Amino acid sequence: SRFWTLGTLQGKIAAAYTFWWVRGLWSSADDRDRRLNETHLKAAVQLLGTMSVLRGAVMKLGQLMAHWPGVAPTEFADVLGRLHFEAPPMHFALLRETVRAELGADPEELFAEFDPQAVAAASLGQVHRARLKGSGRPVAVKIQYPGVARALAADIANLRLLAGPMRLGRDGENIMEQLRDIEAMLGLEIDYRAEADNLRLARATLACLEGVVVPEVHERFSTSRVLTMDWVEGVHVAEYMKSGPGQVERDRAGSLLARSFMRLCYRAHLLYADLHPGNFL
Repeated sequence: SRFWTLGTLQGKIAAAYTFWWVRGLWSSADDRDRRLNETHLKAAVQLLGTMSVLRGAVMKLGQLMAHWPGVAPTEFADVLGRLHFEAPPMHFALLRETVRAELGADPEELFAEFDPQAVAAASLGQVHRARLKGSGRPVAVKIQYPGVARALAADIANLRLLAGPMRLGRDGENIMEQLRDIEAMLGLEIDYRAEADNLRLARATLACLEGVVVPEVHERFSTSRVLTMDWVEGVHVAEYMKSGPGQVERDRAGSLLARSFMRLCYRAHLLYADLHPGNFL
């Protein structure tokens, strides 16, 4: 089903660019450029819609395209940038059973307050605001989409099918090895216990770096498919840049990002490999 959906999408996008090319035979250069930009935008919106429905590894690919604007037209990067943290969320009724299965009760019973409206959504899960009982401490509860593990497995199987003819080439075995590596890494990413372990290690490593905050994990409300951590206020990098910070403040922010990355690398032997702007406040 996912393979068919992607194949249909490719056909629609190919048809749109073919139509642009045919119309361009009788158009001026300015009209061709204008219609090309319109075609880029329509194709990007189609990609956004399909990737938002499929999620999983397909949405990860969209995030990659947005993170590296040179790979695709600027319109693609601008539209697909929403996939970092503004993807359309799933209805909470679909995620409630995940919370009950993982934590033993409905979220309204587990927390003093729980907002059923997601504040962020991405490729593997979405985030809800809540408050702990007793302390009233604000927390972020990340809940994995139902069936996302099966979706990832299906996407990898589709990639293997598409890459099958490449086995006959000189680099065939190398390509298959890379697919196995991607599958292993995505398997780790859907295990929130691994993410919690990385958070704890990063928090301890960066504790002495003033101005850097890593959220604390709350064990009681964290499992392989639910991760609860401190809620941290802030703005994303793009919004921060729009506020017009001075060069001194920009240098300070850039220095903190660079020092955080290098300290994790050289002190904790962690390579932070998801450096898109949606992961920083």
